[in-house]
Amino acid sequence: MDAKRQIMLLERKLEREHASRVMAEKLLEIKSRELFTTNKILEASLAKLRLQAELDSEQLAYQTKIENLLLTYARLFLKQAPSQQNIQQLIDSLVDGRYISACHISIIPIENIAISGHYSSGRQQVWQPPADLNNKVSFWDTNTCLYWIPLIKSRGTVGYFAAKISSPKINIIAIQQRLALFCELFRSAIGRQITLSQAIHARKRAEDSEQSTRDFLAMINHELRTPLNGLLGSAELLQDTPLDTNQTKLLTTLNHSGELLRAIINDLLDYSKINAGMLELIEKPFDSHLLVINLRDVFSHRALEKQLDFKIEYSTNIPRSIRGDEDRLKQIYVNLIANAIKFTQQGFVHAKFDWVDDCLIFTIKDSGCGIEQQLQHKLFKPFSQIDISSKRSHEGTGLGLAICKQLCEQMNGNITLTSEPDLGSTFSVSIPLAISATENTQPNHSPASHKALQQLKILVVEDLKTNQMIIELMLKKYQIGITIVDNGQAALNIIDKHDFDIVLMDCRMPIMDGYSATKALRKQHFNMPIIALTAGTTTAERDACVNAGMDDILCKPYMASELLAILHLWSNTSSDH
Repeated sequence: MDAKRQIMLLERKLEREHASRVMAEKLLEIKSRELFTTNKILEASLAKLRLQAELDSEQLAYQTKIENLLLTYARLFLKQAPSQQNIQQLIDSLVDGRYISACHISIIPIENIAISGHYSSGRQQVWQPPADLNNKVSFWDTNTCLYWIPLIKSRGTVGYFAAKISSPKINIIAIQQRLALFCELFRSAIGRQITLSQAIHARKRAEDSEQSTRDFLAMINHELRTPLNGLLGSAELLQDTPLDTNQTKLLTTLNHSGELLRAIINDLLDYSKINAGMLELIEKPFDSHLLVINLRDVFSHRALEKQLDFKIEYSTNIPRSIRGDEDRLKQIYVNLIANAIKFTQQGFVHAKFDWVDDCLIFTIKDSGCGIEQQLQHKLFKPFSQIDISSKRSHEGTGLGLAICKQLCEQMNGNITLTSEPDLGSTFSVSIPLAISATENTQPNHSPASHKALQQLKILVVEDLKTNQMIIELMLKKYQIGITIVDNGQAALNIIDKHDFDIVLMDCRMPIMDGYSATKALRKQHFNMPIIALTAGTTTAERDACVNAGMDDILCKPYMASELLAILHLWSNTSSDH
């Protein structure tokens, strides 16, 4: 019994161990399958990570490439304007065959822009933009994989950009963002070129307009002053002829009208030159004492006719030699003195010059009609007068004081007015001027004898018969003979056959003008003095005379004394040759 019991126990034990072994084997099999499945999952995950890493690397490399291209062409377009060549190179660089298979830029024709046209690169495509592209920031066509961006500036669409995106492996949005940056680069480059072109053409138009203004002023200057030369010259010559009382009155009226016309012409031309920015100051040493003497001589007779107490005081502390534009200073003083006499019916006109803190101070006081305070601001406005009614008793354009004010400002000075009705007016002008280190060496050409001029051979080149007659009569009075021709070519012909000591040359003539004739004479080694007879008063016209080879300028209208003075000056020079 004990043996059977032990065998039975052993069999049960074996059965339990076998069951345990079977159970363990089943559990091991399950665990092995789980491990295998887990391993497969890990391998798949690893493959995905490797693929993502590869895609990220490609995207980073593509992004780096695009950014380098963007930087390169941004620098290029800043240095130079876009050209057809570098635009084509850019879109060729964008097409890599992997991410972007084709690219296209279209720029509409723009005036004065040379880059208009169509640029394509990569695979052949039909580049037909969407109908409403101009109303969109961009457009992505999922059917054709074409990405469209309009090139829009402030004035409208100037073209469009399109690209064929061929790789879905990387983020399409990232590619589109990079392409949008290139479009912005194009917009900026084209915009700068349009702005530059507009600026160039605006400057050219301004220069053409300025040149037209200069040409017009030169023409109108000549056309107005030339007949005025005949008018005033004839009046001056009439004074030396026997006249009865009525003729003398008529001559006085003629002189007055001619001088008034000259003043109006001067005012209109000066105002036009100031507005056009063409009025230039010519600074040189001048004798301040002689300036005052000339002003006294000019206005003493006019003041005496109205029985006015007229005087010009001169402070002893004023430097004798001052550097400045004497003609423009004189223009200011003449205008103010003439106004004071014109608007003063009785009483006095007193002027005074002084020197304070390196400024020439001119003050003129009158006992005239005066001006109300609320009307004084009108005086310095162009074409403005206190009385503009048809009953006004004083002529003029209303430009004189406006020109005086602008001349003062151009010379860094100022002009002021104090006035009361029926008590008179006081104008004060302050102009900063430099003391000249050298005295004004311009000689005084008023000799008592003109015998030296009678020995000279003088050629006058003048096309207008009136001016020919005037200059001939002016010189004939002093027994000075002249030869007259009416154009530059005739002057060349006669100088080739005869000798002349001085040539008086008009600048504007038919067939050959004075500039061309002078240049031709200088090329032929004619070295005698050539003096311009011109109505031109601008610096450009004076420079044209000098550049042509002329030695001096006598401006129309001129008086006999001015003509004689310039002949005396250059007669000494001609005798040295």
